[in-house]
Amino acid sequence: MAGLATLWLPGIDHAGLATQVAVRSYLAKQGIRLEEMSRGQVIARVEDWKRDHERRILAALRAGGFSLDWSRYRYTMDPAYERATRRAFVALHQAGLVYRGERFVNWDPVLQTAVSDLEVEHAEEPSTLLYLRYRWADGSPGGLVVATVRPETIFGDVAVAVHPDDGRHATAVGRKVRVPLVDREVPVIADAGVDPTFGNGALKITPRHDLLDHEIFQRHPDLPMPPDVIDATGRLDSDWVPHRFRGQDREDARKSVTEALRSGGFVDHEAPYVHAVGRSERSDAVIEPRLSTQWFVRMVPMVPPVVEAVRSGDIRLYPGRWELTFYRWMEKVQDWCISRQVAWGHPIPVYYCSACLHETAAEEPPTECPECGHTPLKPDPDVLDTWFSSWLWPFATLGWPDDTPDLAHYFPTTVLVTGRDIMFFWVARMMMSSYFFQGRPPFRSVLFHGILRDEQGRKLSKHLGNAPDPMDLLRQRGADALRFAVLFPNPVDQDGCFSPASMDNARNFLTKVWNLVRFAQAHLPDGTDPPDRAPALTADSPLENRWILARWRRTVDDFEQAIAGFEVTRAAGLLHSFLWYDFADRYVEVSKEALSGRRGEPLRHETRAVLLFTLERALRLLHSIVPHVTEELWHAIPHRGELLAHAPWPRADEAPDDPEAVVAMEVVYDAIRTLRSLRAENRLAPTSLPPAWVRPSGEETAEVLRAQKSLVLEQARVGALNFLAGDAPPPAGSAPSVTPHGEFFLALPSERSRAERQALERERDKLTGLLARAEQRLADPGFRHRAPPEVLKASEEKARDLAERIRRIQEHLAADAPAGTG
Repeated sequence: MAGLATLWLPGIDHAGLATQVAVRSYLAKQGIRLEEMSRGQVIARVEDWKRDHERRILAALRAGGFSLDWSRYRYTMDPAYERATRRAFVALHQAGLVYRGERFVNWDPVLQTAVSDLEVEHAEEPSTLLYLRYRWADGSPGGLVVATVRPETIFGDVAVAVHPDDGRHATAVGRKVRVPLVDREVPVIADAGVDPTFGNGALKITPRHDLLDHEIFQRHPDLPMPPDVIDATGRLDSDWVPHRFRGQDREDARKSVTEALRSGGFVDHEAPYVHAVGRSERSDAVIEPRLSTQWFVRMVPMVPPVVEAVRSGDIRLYPGRWELTFYRWMEKVQDWCISRQVAWGHPIPVYYCSACLHETAAEEPPTECPECGHTPLKPDPDVLDTWFSSWLWPFATLGWPDDTPDLAHYFPTTVLVTGRDIMFFWVARMMMSSYFFQGRPPFRSVLFHGILRDEQGRKLSKHLGNAPDPMDLLRQRGADALRFAVLFPNPVDQDGCFSPASMDNARNFLTKVWNLVRFAQAHLPDGTDPPDRAPALTADSPLENRWILARWRRTVDDFEQAIAGFEVTRAAGLLHSFLWYDFADRYVEVSKEALSGRRGEPLRHETRAVLLFTLERALRLLHSIVPHVTEELWHAIPHRGELLAHAPWPRADEAPDDPEAVVAMEVVYDAIRTLRSLRAENRLAPTSLPPAWVRPSGEETAEVLRAQKSLVLEQARVGALNFLAGDAPPPAGSAPSVTPHGEFFLALPSERSRAERQALERERDKLTGLLARAEQRLADPGFRHRAPPEVLKASEEKARDLAERIRRIQEHLAADAPAGTG
């Protein structure tokens, strides 16, 4: 609509592990074990699953009304994308940034694969902290007490470590102890990595099943490397494990080993203990930290250009508060495990020679070993992590590794919108890959949105089964209600609860817009010209026409500033406020008299033009958020063109800037609102037209109210509006109300004076409570230190205003006090 060539490219990734887990669960319900199927059978089943769910995903995207270019649809497993993924792997391998090695990974013993940090959920769980006595190897009495929550790993111990500055164990360093149940001697070593506050300050070192233990192990090269004592399925299995415990699952082994330790007299004491436990998001299995031979990407060399891009502003993160988190992650970056032990995914393009043991990374399978000519070569059995293909998305979808017109025109892209939970797993990695392969940023701006959650605070997830089917919501409430509900009123950049109430609010707003168009239709005669430009107002134009055009101009300005800063909830709120409160509640009500013709035909014609221009331009602006309703309504009023989506984007400078009209209308509506409230509070008959009085807060307010007196009389339904001098007493038997623009009084029958006094007392009590909270806030040193100057100034002005309003009410109450009261 702004006239720019715009591409929003649709596509899906293959979600390797997640998809295979879903298929595994689906087959299990039919009594089929995926583990008993061949790789080809698994892939065929997954392909069927993918086709069905791809259809559902695309149906939801189409129904949602998103402006996607379906001619450029991409899939991370389509042939061209597979070629791009292989090219990337081989290039990184040749650059020495991809390597195969043994490192710690998150191992899922149920799925029997490494999983990413993103697929591990940590939660506090209760356990038992066992204090075990490792007896001295020389037979001396006593021993060293070691605390652990994992007694089943004791068979892989190679040392006991203490902190070098821990005086409790200074004499133990250099001695040897015996590992309980196996009687193997291990040394007591000193290492600064030990936390002396945990347990007794002594740590059993099991280097193959704990990351900290492995780090300590590496600093002491004389220690022997043990075998795995827990295998890939999570069962105890090693020559180092006594026969009676071999084959036991970790949980069963923990119980049986604990009982054996108790029976053997090795347990000094036990204590309840709560600690964070990582579970696989896919299988709910407790993650096993495990040394495993996998493929990795060296990340540290790829960090500098990415950090510099964010620091320099070449890439901007919104909201800006996420920059600190981004930098912290970059500082702590670890090598990335990119291999997965599943069937579904991009095969790792590496081939092994059984003759000379050479490994070859190649885009296409080699026919023979390039080193010795041996055939055939054995392909690597693993597949790539899904993120490895996804980190290429910004340029691979545009045709890379080929030089295509799309890549030349649309890369770097403009904006990425994504969840903050994948800031590192996807966003940072896309930056790294783009600088490595393209030498440029993948995008200029990143908007991190919050996470929708259920009423229990859990994020909406297909895996958890707590996410509503979008197609059900679309059928029940409509696409536009869903679109608006996820933007407003909950801030998009914060987590929020998604509930039917938000859908109801969105539907009510769209109904209001629908009714505005129906109102306009009733007052626009056949043959009305489309609003090509804003109506030209004259010196005789009424305040309401000047005001609504000025408000529209300011709304467009504010909307564009909000969108430019990616404040999308604020942008939606601006349109909601303008259309509901300014346009429907104020302008439409005020304009009815002119539209009826009772104020003359010239004013009727001008008001029609103002009504149509403002409504048509508002539909254009709102079209970016709710396209279906606005397209339908736009065709119901005079317009130019065949499609709202092709209409020019509204410009703020189309409408006149009239700040005086904006200020004046606020004064007028304050008077109307106040007098209406007095009528309602005192239950005056709709047909009554009581006189009213006002003591304006200043001469400018008085001038506005005098000039717009007829508008106040008409909208507030009062018979007269009289002006009181500053020292004039309040009219007897009148109901008062105090506002920032003055004191208002409405004549009441004498029997209403008691109710009026009670209403005034309630108003005073309410304002007193507000003043107390305002003063408490201002008295808080933390608030005065943190608050921006403009916020502090506004808070101080609010407190002064409340105090003045309370003072005036007190004066009224004192003046009207019955005889004999104090």
